[in-house]
Amino acid sequence: MFALLLLTLVLLGRVVLSFVFAYARDWHPHGLSALAVESVYTSTDVLIKPIRRVFPPVQLGGLRFDVALLIVFFAVAALRFFLAVLRTSL
Repeated sequence: MFALLLLTLVLLGRVVLSFVFAYARDWHPHGLSALAVESVYTSTDVLIKPIRRVFPPVQLGGLRFDVALLIVFFAVAALRFFLAVLRTSL
């Protein structure tokens, strides 16, 4: 259960980083922040890349909407909900 919570937080971090990279194009991480950004992307790419092959990002004007990230996020949320219900029923 804790691992799924941690995964949810890392996925939210990836969403925040994608907005930062989209709107603050001059910002480039250095040092510890570069390590944090790399760890967020590396840990979430394992789940997102296979789904992205089936559901590529959707172009909305000048922005790309990553459907795969949304699918993974909702799948993790549904799994967390299912495990919480299962835990209370036992």
